[in-house]
Amino acid sequence: MPSEKHWNYTTDIVRTSINGVCLANPFLKYIESERVVYNSNSSNEKVTILSGGGSGHEPLHLGFVGDGLLDVAVCGNVFASPSVKQIVSGINSKPSKKGTIIVVKNYTGDILHFGLASERVKASGLNVELLIVQDDVSVGKTKNGMVGRRGLAGTSLVHKIVGAKSILDNHSASFDEVYNLGQKVIDNLVTIGASLDRVTIPLSKANNNENDNDSDSDDDEKIDELSKDEVEIGMGIHNEHGIKRVSPIPTVEDLAESLLKYLLDPNDKERHYVNFDSNDDVVLLINNLGATSNLELYAIQSIVVEKLNSVYKIKPVRIYTGSFTTSLDGPGFSITLLNVTKAGGDEVLRCLDTPTTATAWNSAIKTKDWESLGNHIIKEVPEVHNIKSNIKIDSSLVEKILVKGCEDVLKVEPKVTLYDTVAGDGDCGETLAAGANDILKALKDKSLELTDAVKFFDELGDLVETAMGGTSGGLYSIFISSMGSYLKKIDDESNGNFQLNEKEFAKTLNAGLKGLQKYTRAKVGDRTLMDTLIPFVETFANTNDLSKAVEEGHKGAESTRKLEAKFGRASYVGEEEFRKFDAEGGLPDPGAIGLDALIQGFVSGYNA
Repeated sequence: MPSEKHWNYTTDIVRTSINGVCLANPFLKYIESERVVYNSNSSNEKVTILSGGGSGHEPLHLGFVGDGLLDVAVCGNVFASPSVKQIVSGINSKPSKKGTIIVVKNYTGDILHFGLASERVKASGLNVELLIVQDDVSVGKTKNGMVGRRGLAGTSLVHKIVGAKSILDNHSASFDEVYNLGQKVIDNLVTIGASLDRVTIPLSKANNNENDNDSDSDDDEKIDELSKDEVEIGMGIHNEHGIKRVSPIPTVEDLAESLLKYLLDPNDKERHYVNFDSNDDVVLLINNLGATSNLELYAIQSIVVEKLNSVYKIKPVRIYTGSFTTSLDGPGFSITLLNVTKAGGDEVLRCLDTPTTATAWNSAIKTKDWESLGNHIIKEVPEVHNIKSNIKIDSSLVEKILVKGCEDVLKVEPKVTLYDTVAGDGDCGETLAAGANDILKALKDKSLELTDAVKFFDELGDLVETAMGGTSGGLYSIFISSMGSYLKKIDDESNGNFQLNEKEFAKTLNAGLKGLQKYTRAKVGDRTLMDTLIPFVETFANTNDLSKAVEEGHKGAESTRKLEAKFGRASYVGEEEFRKFDAEGGLPDPGAIGLDALIQGFVSGYNA
């Protein structure tokens, strides 16, 4: 059972821990205000490798910053994604001529925030792409079909391989070569974990008072502890429920054999993601979830190696054992297998064997490197690229559109809040209102750019994400920022001769939708705000008829009254709660209704 006691901190435990890691490596620099750590020794001639996410998974992210591994790590609060502002600062801390690859685990909060940050910097001309790690096999294909597999300990192998690839042969690898190798590794990774109990989260007064962003987990619910004689299979790295509990606790020999079956059984159609042939080279990683002793961990590793050989005729060509992707003090472990042969063969092994100065891998720091290199604390935030364009917009018209849209959202807020009290966590209306109020305040203060189209969308996206926060803020901001990225590209290609008329704005909206769809799998019929957004945007793009587009968007919002929820908390609500709204045609999706009001307000302001 995990201890209910923790050391008592008077400082922010996350910031203090980051500082401690930096003190252990003379090359690390720490942008304290943004919780960004970068390797001052890495070259801008190579592809930059950036990763990050919630704290609590150490040494993942932060511990892997060093030569031949990560160039930058961005740290959120415990189990919470860092903000877009932090991530943008991280990207700007180590700019590369070739571009930046962001390695991110497949969790909603991380995908939205890192995705939005990448869209923001793309608008300034930088080459940035997400490499999304999905290696969990515990949740079957039927259940995870909409969101994909979770990212677990296999992430550390991805870090090591793409990090090494980016420096080998005098940094000769191109952006696409590094990215494609990383994707092949992800496609051939499988992981499953088991734990004796939940984790406990250490708190400090400083950390308690700091606002968190969205959790990088998809499951924030209160989770019950396991009994004394029970083990849970498939537990995630954020206290998420596993797929099954086993009691009494089996022997490690029996447990290892059952876990390997999840990874290797070709007859399990729900979990068979990677083929392993007897002659394939395989890498084994045994990962400590946080509270398994080294004595036990190496015993577990030995047993797993024996079972791989005796049951599956697999002899790993590389074995890594230790803490790579933890879950605070989680009393468990996970098994990761990488099919090296299918992922790239000798190239993958060469990357794994490349020395690194990262503190969490096999350190290659030399004695002379410990000479003082100056203070590692960086007070200045890296300069953000100046985003501007030649595309002009009518400031008075834009203001009129924004004011009417925000006013209409504020009018519908009580109804949206009522719907979300039943279908969600009750904050959808307040979130929309917060965004609307901050836009109105920015207009009053004249602090929002209203003449340069690209700069307008960049500032609006940042304003909305900051004001709204959470998943909704991320979705709106990615859509807005993707519109700005599209216009920036058009401006560069047209040499300043582009005019943003109604027809071109329809194309811009469509580009925003395409950008958003890179980061969410929600579609029409899934009972989300996409039921409003997709019909509106696609109708406008296909017909150039704004009135028709508004009508289709409204129909989409109303259609959610009859749809089964597939995303978010609404998917857990009982049918009896929905029946309370039969008199008005059913309980709609709050986000879809809120967006419908916003669109109708915008168009009303445009036509006034």
